[in-house]
Amino acid sequence: MIVTTHLLKEFIDISHLKIDEICNVLNNIGLEVESVNSLKLPSKVVLGKVLKKSPHPDANKLSVCQVDVGYEVLQIVCGAKNVAENQYVAVALRGAVLEFDSKVLEIGVSKLRGVDSYGMLCSSVELGLVKLNDGIMVLDSSIGKLELGKELREYDIFQGHILEISLTPNRGDCLCVLGIARELKAYFGLKIKKPKEYMSTNQIGVGRKFQVAMKNKIQSSLLYKVIDFEDKILPFCMQFSLTLSNNLKSGILENYLSYITYMTGVVLNAYEADSLSKDQNHTNEILWLNVKEDEDGFDAVYADKKLSNIGIGNVIEQNIDQAKTIIFEASYIDPARVSQLLFKHKDQIRDKDLVYKTMRGSNPDLQMGINFLCLLLSEFNHCFVYDGVQEVKQDFKQKVIRTQFSNIAAIIGCDIDREMMSQILKQLDFSLEIKTNDDSFSIITPCYRHDIETEQDLAEEILRIYGVDNIPALPHFMAEQSKNTPVYQDYINQRKLIQRALSHGFLECIHYLFYQKEKLQQFGFEVLDEEKELLNPITSELNTLRTSLLPALLDTASRNRNFGYKNIKICEIGSVYNHKREESVKIAFVVSGLQTREIFPKPKGQKWDFYTFAQVISSIVGEFELVDMQVENFYHPYQSAYVYKNGQKLGVIAKLHPKIAQDMGLQNTFVCELDVLHLNLEHPMFEKFSKLPISQRDLTILINRNIAFGEIRKRLLQSQIRYLKNVYPVDIFDQENEQIALSIRMEISPEDTSLRDEDISWVTQEVLKILENDFGAKLKV
Repeated sequence: MIVTTHLLKEFIDISHLKIDEICNVLNNIGLEVESVNSLKLPSKVVLGKVLKKSPHPDANKLSVCQVDVGYEVLQIVCGAKNVAENQYVAVALRGAVLEFDSKVLEIGVSKLRGVDSYGMLCSSVELGLVKLNDGIMVLDSSIGKLELGKELREYDIFQGHILEISLTPNRGDCLCVLGIARELKAYFGLKIKKPKEYMSTNQIGVGRKFQVAMKNKIQSSLLYKVIDFEDKILPFCMQFSLTLSNNLKSGILENYLSYITYMTGVVLNAYEADSLSKDQNHTNEILWLNVKEDEDGFDAVYADKKLSNIGIGNVIEQNIDQAKTIIFEASYIDPARVSQLLFKHKDQIRDKDLVYKTMRGSNPDLQMGINFLCLLLSEFNHCFVYDGVQEVKQDFKQKVIRTQFSNIAAIIGCDIDREMMSQILKQLDFSLEIKTNDDSFSIITPCYRHDIETEQDLAEEILRIYGVDNIPALPHFMAEQSKNTPVYQDYINQRKLIQRALSHGFLECIHYLFYQKEKLQQFGFEVLDEEKELLNPITSELNTLRTSLLPALLDTASRNRNFGYKNIKICEIGSVYNHKREESVKIAFVVSGLQTREIFPKPKGQKWDFYTFAQVISSIVGEFELVDMQVENFYHPYQSAYVYKNGQKLGVIAKLHPKIAQDMGLQNTFVCELDVLHLNLEHPMFEKFSKLPISQRDLTILINRNIAFGEIRKRLLQSQIRYLKNVYPVDIFDQENEQIALSIRMEISPEDTSLRDEDISWVTQEVLKILENDFGAKLKV
């Protein structure tokens, strides 16, 4: 909404208020001022009158004008096409400085094609204003008393400020100058200036010329006025104001209607008399309009044919500027009804500007709009206004809200005085009925406030005028239940897993829960039972629920490989399903290519290997054990293992089968998929540890190469040998006869006192006994 302080003065006296104060108040009461620009014309630009216009002797496009500027007549050469005799124009005198289009022009005496020129007839753009036309700016008495030689910047219309105000959708009442004025009136306690009432001196009533008939029940209110025109003139003040507010239309009467709506919020329309049907009644020809609800539910206006839908727009084309007799219509329709009808009939022809206003709520005071229109038309045009009006009036039910002052105070959060609340509501044009010595009261909302429905709305109205800054800040007390639920904790733990993966250089992927059934079967993964399959898959390539995260991750790795990314580290955490469609959460990792790219001191990079990959996964998910697994066609036959933790199987870690890697264009690829539920992602509970130093002892034994170290470690730790805390392999040496020399390291931890050599020897002997008796191992000497 764009409004000028000059237009606001049509309704309220703000001469004592500074522009900063006005802007701050509008911002505080919910009407955000986005920009403020001052209207300022240059000095030495005066009002002049063109007395004579002659053609230039040496230029067809130039005219030589004699212009009266009050104290002298100046000869001025002008190139504007619209210059004419008896026009009032803006004249830049010698010494005037004009700034426009990023240039500065100083006016002096000049010679144009051999003819002296002593000034300049200015366009609106050359004066730093908005563009009004393609020629010079033509003025009239609408700006005030025309005094030749008076500087234009002294006229009120060229003073003040232009405010651009941002409105929320519910404030349709502020889509007009009157609406903004009402808001300032309420805050500052001012009075609205009511326009004088138009009094017709004509004796001929409108009923002799025009009648309106209602064919069936409608829900709109209508008010009609009939006017005969001799001429039609658009005054400068209206043209200037409409251009500033981006509301200027193409036709003269169309601009009158636009101006009234812009000023008062009342929606107006007009019809040519020639398009109306006539009823022969003896000597009189009476014009008729029929109003009824059409087959689609729109309140429509008809003559011989349909003319318009109320609140939506005309359905015929008219040239009302050429017609002599015009029927003017002021209308009001409930904004909710407009929205419902247009939602139901989306293809309905509509006037977008009109619908924008009616859907947000126009001004129901139709008499104000018609009165304002008659005043302006009679002031600037030669016209005959028929006395009286024709009306179709609806008895709209007043909105009554019953509440209590204590309820309003509780909503606001501050104990505001009852008298203060009452005063604010009255300033906002609410009608109050208060019972003596009672907290309860009833309120009737103004007819133009379509957004007020509840006591919460009333509280908001009081608060924005009272001022949010005047409400004391209080601590907010509430009893909130803990949000640290098991589900939330599981989510946090899963995100921590991913964060640790990201810290190791992995990139997180998110794939669909669906995958291609045929590819799952090809890779050897289980698929859903037939009766559990999807009945309506989204695509043929996503025709089942995934039973593993790895296939989709490998597809992503393959695509990135094709894009030129040789070294890939990706991971994903998400749901998978077994053949019974039971859901579980897993985390999967895929690496491919080099672990370390080609950079000094390793110019060929460093390849991934099984144990390096396992070590990286262990640093992410925690320590685990590897157990030999039965070879499957998806994994490498010699580099694959089950992952166990605390005796629970977590998943699998392996190198990708060479055939699958070749088919997918991947090199040196390792995969891992683990069950998140069994990772025991809980906050670690630390145990007391010995403050005494730990001793380490190494043993080298000869043992069958087919015995897994995992079995050895498990057996030793289960034997619960005192002081023995851990056992892990150190080195392997090949021997003859299917034997290897295995070096193992024992961690021997004291309890309360330091260990003696006898204690360490005893632990070593106990370990050797188990190795010899259970695994046939011998100490290498």
